[in-house]
Amino acid sequence: MTATTISAVEQRKLPGWPEALTGLAIYLVLIMLIGVAMLNMPDEQAALRGIFGMAANGVAGTLALLAAFSIRIRDLRAFGFRATEGRWLLIAVAMGLAAFILSILIEGIYFSFMPPETTQDDFMAAATSGPLALFIIVTTGALLTPFGEEVLFRGVIASALNKYGAWAGILGSATIFAAVHGPSVIFFNALLVGILTGFVFRKSGSLWPALLIHVVFNGLWLLTYSLG
Repeated sequence: MTATTISAVEQRKLPGWPEALTGLAIYLVLIMLIGVAMLNMPDEQAALRGIFGMAANGVAGTLALLAAFSIRIRDLRAFGFRATEGRWLLIAVAMGLAAFILSILIEGIYFSFMPPETTQDDFMAAATSGPLALFIIVTTGALLTPFGEEVLFRGVIASALNKYGAWAGILGSATIFAAVHGPSVIFFNALLVGILTGFVFRKSGSLWPALLIHVVFNGLWLLTYSLG
């Protein structure tokens, strides 16, 4: 984060390893429980399973933030909840659109070497199950999920790693973010989004531009799924 947005005194009050490790541990445990619950849902409920997965992921990230927040730093500004300039929001929209276009290229290259995957089938099922299901999956997947992921991976983890420089803060948090998404094409898409959100978070000192990138990216993909 830039010196113009956070003073030297505030730097000492930023999240560190206790917050990062606690938040990540809570998130991983919750994600495993969510995964087990989804595995026990029948294929006939694929749309419901997709909506549940999106919503639960957002809740998991939010709970992980709250766990990190409860340790010692009781100030949400330290986790990126800061006002930002309008130009950063415009930049974020452009970056979200660019990430969506680049991810299409990434998937085109990836699937020219790898067989098709089914990791997004539940989300596709929800997006194509009618207007109500589409509205719910877009609301959860393009708002709740990005919020939960950004408050953890940027607000907590990137804040802690930013103390060690740009490479650690941006690439480190992006790599952790991508690894959590698993070994598939989603890893590369998540790495791309993680780098962009990590960069804008570090430069702006605020979560909101990073969140907006994620919202635009997820929203465009979910709308694409609705087209079949």
